[in-house]
Amino acid sequence: MKKVLTRSLFVSFCLILAGAAAALATDTPTAMQGDANKDGAVTCVEAKALAAERFALIDTNKDGSVSMDEMEARLTTSFKEMDTDKNSVVVVDEFVTYWCGAAPKAKKASAKGNRQPQFRKMDLNNDGQISTEECVVVWTVRFTDADANRDGKVTKQEYVQSLIYWFADTDANHDSLTTVSEWTNYWIGKCAPEKTKKSAKK
Repeated sequence: MKKVLTRSLFVSFCLILAGAAAALATDTPTAMQGDANKDGAVTCVEAKALAAERFALIDTNKDGSVSMDEMEARLTTSFKEMDTDKNSVVVVDEFVTYWCGAAPKAKKASAKGNRQPQFRKMDLNNDGQISTEECVVVWTVRFTDADANRDGKVTKQEYVQSLIYWFADTDANHDSLTTVSEWTNYWIGKCAPEKTKKSAKK
């Protein structure tokens, strides 16, 4: 059960952020995906905007919901974008740089294993935003989760195989489709008001 949940968390991040390289028309991002103002952190509001943008990219037939076929098609594209040396496998440097715009650091961490929305799981210090360091830690963990045979490389098959675990978790009403509401609730949940976040630090 733990293995299934871990993989589902991994692929949820992948699908939420998938497509950014194509949208930005760059080979390698210089900042975290979703960091719209380039201040080194992704706020809840920025993450919500990114989620909506990515959902629209994956919903290729524009019917307001995403099927497993549409998700698999996007995953295949994002894998090719990550594989910068075009050797048909992705190593941890390629993987983390794609999502965070930074090389992985030697840190040991595990994602929070609770039922909170994914944004809160990435916000390791609970300050209401995701820093580059938090992004690197979490995506390094996600790489390990995707590397099913633990050989230090993620193949296209391993990457896409994670889809079924995520799809089951995200499809809240089990109708074999994921709506933008299900998508956003699973990834972000409700953003806390700015004043609430500031008062929580006092």
